[in-house]
Amino acid sequence: MANGSGLCFGCGGAVPAGQDRCVFCGMPAVAVAPPAPGVPAFSAPGPSLSLGSASSQVRGRLPGRRTAVVAVAVIGLLLVAGGVVAGAARLVRDTPESVVGDYFDALADGDASAALDLVASAEGFDAAQYPLLDDAALAQDRWRPRDVKVGESAAAGQYGADARTIQVRYRAGDQTIAQNVVVVPQDDGFRLRLPFVLIGVDGQRGRAVQVNGVPLNVTGLTTAAFPGAYEAVAAGNTLLAESRATATAQLNGLASAAVALRFGVPALAAGAEETIRTRVRAAIDQCAATTQAQTAGCPFGLNVPGTGVTVAWAVTAYPTVSVRTDTVVWSGGSAVQLADDGAGRVHWTAGYTDFSGTKQSQSGDTPFRINGSAQAAPNGIQVSLT
Repeated sequence: MANGSGLCFGCGGAVPAGQDRCVFCGMPAVAVAPPAPGVPAFSAPGPSLSLGSASSQVRGRLPGRRTAVVAVAVIGLLLVAGGVVAGAARLVRDTPESVVGDYFDALADGDASAALDLVASAEGFDAAQYPLLDDAALAQDRWRPRDVKVGESAAAGQYGADARTIQVRYRAGDQTIAQNVVVVPQDDGFRLRLPFVLIGVDGQRGRAVQVNGVPLNVTGLTTAAFPGAYEAVAAGNTLLAESRATATAQLNGLASAAVALRFGVPALAAGAEETIRTRVRAAIDQCAATTQAQTAGCPFGLNVPGTGVTVAWAVTAYPTVSVRTDTVVWSGGSAVQLADDGAGRVHWTAGYTDFSGTKQSQSGDTPFRINGSAQAAPNGIQVSLT
């Protein structure tokens, strides 16, 4: 992968640098930046699981609501009865459930920094590589998880002897989502292991994309994000109109939870079809202005025997050109396909010298069809005929 090694989003195994998928299960990998000096890197899950050292000095994190209530109650008991301090300390310690609750509390508050403080090896998630792990992606209330219900924990031995898995139910958009979160011990408390969703964007067709208002320029438009609701916009250009897509996480076979933002078939930008028809006609006229029997990129041509061939072309009927946006012309799908009604016709007169040395002249009429594509270019719309 681009920045050091990574972790498999599915089985949790280590993924070597330069690979985008796990060699064991084929699931997507989450790249992590190289750890800071002195901070251990990720290791594969197992009895000797070594997690990155997200310091026990949490950056400005306030205690979760449940923890705070317990703390107040304990302090009251101590003041009244002079109880044992050691016993009180045990009562207010984080639990796997409380850390999960604190994480979703932070997301509900739109506080990405506080949420990342509760993630194991959070220092590995570089903001440049994971732009949605930021306050900006949680800026609107409708994007944040709500009505969160934290279930009981169960053993998750594949991630370490003391690891736990907890099912969380929450609302995002108009959906109720159940997502499993893995909690692992770290330092004197607990941290969450990859408590994200995997976001994929499809159908951008060469247009700039923003997700929850954040420009998404990562390779392949696949990245990690917080649980919640996501809205994507593919910006309009001279060829295609703006497209929008919304989605929430769904469980699938590639990752514990994934968000598929699919734009679908795009619409043409205002005036694009007329511009394309004008440019196709200009291209046909340019082909007719040549004296060659065949010209690359022209929809009509002749196979003339002999030498010294010259051809006079005259378009007698222009086809009506239509544009198809429901097909992908080439990788990335940034171009649209051109079609016509089959009405194109051209008259030609060819002069040449045959193999006996005699000068010959022939003429005729030939139908032609339009095949080609159009795509947005810096100077407007570029048309290519084949």
